[in-house]
Amino acid sequence: MTDREDYRKFIEGEYEVLEERDYQDPYDHYDYRYRGGYFETDPYPPYVTYLLLGLNIAAYLIMTGTGLLFGLNQTKQLIIFGAKVNELIAYGQYWRLLTAMFLHIGIMHLFFNSYALFAYGPTVEKLYGKLKFALVYLVSGLTGSLFSYVFSPYPAAGASGAIFGLMGSLLYFRRRRKDIYQRVFGPRLMIIIAINLFYGFVQPGIDNWGHIGGLVGGYLVGNATGLYKERDSGIKRLLFWLLIIALFAAGLYYGRLKYRVYIPNVL
Repeated sequence: MTDREDYRKFIEGEYEVLEERDYQDPYDHYDYRYRGGYFETDPYPPYVTYLLLGLNIAAYLIMTGTGLLFGLNQTKQLIIFGAKVNELIAYGQYWRLLTAMFLHIGIMHLFFNSYALFAYGPTVEKLYGKLKFALVYLVSGLTGSLFSYVFSPYPAAGASGAIFGLMGSLLYFRRRRKDIYQRVFGPRLMIIIAINLFYGFVQPGIDNWGHIGGLVGGYLVGNATGLYKERDSGIKRLLFWLLIIALFAAGLYYGRLKYRVYIPNVL
């Protein structure tokens, strides 16, 4: 965006179209029989999902409270607290790729993304376990921010990239346990992904590159970590981690070339 006044006032938000979460009680523990063996899931409650929900809500409350206290409008609040602003990232503020995924643009934006996390988080956490789930969420969110940084010129914030990453990790689950996936999800997940991506392309003000990046990141991290107690080739896992690292290295390098022209007066 070239107009300075529009730049100061506009930061993208995004919303999710979701189905009812009727496929599984997140507190149940399943040992699925699969090709003569068992498919085990994490038996504990989804504590990491609850922690991430708490962090998103806390960040919104702190940011909004600070804005009210110091008389800052929403755009200034978002930039100060770490929204994705391409030129600032290009000049070394790489931490914005992380902080942007915990910030939200208004209470409805927070509500929709919190609902999406509550809908998908417990299932993915059960399928991957606590540590792997945390990696899926964080790396997917970073990948969403990276794609937005490289391909979208507008400032952005929101957890949608990480949430699409959860859906991307379920596509890895589909590849590994297709029979169980079909019984649990059927065609619904593919439909939800398609609707959200289509909506992102036709609706102005949605950072669809962040969605695509999160989806890609979730699938890559799923391959890099494997499911809960899944045993697979260490070399294969290492190659996926190297691919993720190469993706970030190339994206950050390209972003520096593309955006290191000027730092706009955004404050």
